Amino acid sequence: MVNYLRNKEFEKAKAAADAAAENDQTKTSSKMWMYRGNVYKAIYTDTSKKVNEVDREAEEKALQAYVNCMKFDKDLIYKDEVKGDIVRTASGVKRKAEYYKINKQYENALKCYDLLETALPYDFDQGLKRNNITKDWIMFDKYEIYQRSGDKQKTKEFADKLIAMNYKNPKIYLDMVQMSLNDKDTAAALAYIEKGKIPFEDNMSLIGTEIDIYIAQKKTAQLKDKLNKAIEISPDNEVLHAVLGQVHEKTNDLPNAEKEYLKALEIKPDFESVNYKLGAMYFNAGNEYNKKINDLKPGEKAKEKEYEEKVKENFMKAIPYLEKAYELNQDKAYKQRLLNIYTRLGEPEKAKKYK
Repeated sequence: MVNYLRNKEFEKAKAAADAAAENDQTKTSSKMWMYRGNVYKAIYTDTSKKVNEVDREAEEKALQAYVNCMKFDKDLIYKDEVKGDIVRTASGVKRKAEYYKINKQYENALKCYDLLETALPYDFDQGLKRNNITKDWIMFDKYEIYQRSGDKQKTKEFADKLIAMNYKNPKIYLDMVQMSLNDKDTAAALAYIEKGKIPFEDNMSLIGTEIDIYIAQKKTAQLKDKLNKAIEISPDNEVLHAVLGQVHEKTNDLPNAEKEYLKALEIKPDFESVNYKLGAMYFNAGNEYNKKINDLKPGEKAKEKEYEEKVKENFMKAIPYLEKAYELNQDKAYKQRLLNIYTRLGEPEKAKKYK
């Protein structure tokens, strides 16, 4: 095996490594597993596509070999020789899992994650952790695989596990809310929203969905009353003002929505989502007047001038809030609206910044 590898006879090295792994006299030899790992590592790291094609699962087999080496090496004789290769081959398997995920080969991706999990006990120098290969990361990626593949039972199982371990990603809650709503289980959706609001109290997507549910249930008045009472107790809570603003906006009470958004920003000027919501509200108002201009009959010059002023007024009001939101997070939605505004206002130099 070693000689074949030294001579770059990869197919013969692979055949010898496979035979050794099945042989009763060598299959528990940690040294054999180390050499087998070296063979498969050489195959997948070679710059020749022809060599890579000797085995398309070389990354997985290399990592499995190094893990087996450590399993059988009770005295850690080969620890120093293998520990770096475990990190390197694990990174290769991680890339392979991503490839499988992108190409919807979900079973193969899950096998990669299971294999990566077996490597975690041998992260002697925290190299795996530095490469973000951790138990938490593996569990979240498995969750995403089940979610993408449409396995509802496993998606819920892994979501609940992640929530129980306080995994910090609002996507889990948003996904589970949407899945519950798709199944017409409003109670479950609201339960996930309540859980999500504990670690992500200012997540406006969660809050917006909750508001939509209340509106659908025709409980808007109760929700406004509840929020107003909460604000009486905590008048400087920017999230409460933001939520009440969103309720007003969704029920088309724009003056009160504006008032509450401005109050939230008075308390917390760098509240990204509220900067965007207020800017978007002005932007939408300007667009409405734009549509009115397009619907005018020829000759209605006075109306056209009036509406044009309203377009400009609302767009100018939108700019500082959208620019603040974009400063805090270079989101494409923020960028697109700023590009539209500056283009519409005839300011190409400023528009260029957001192209």
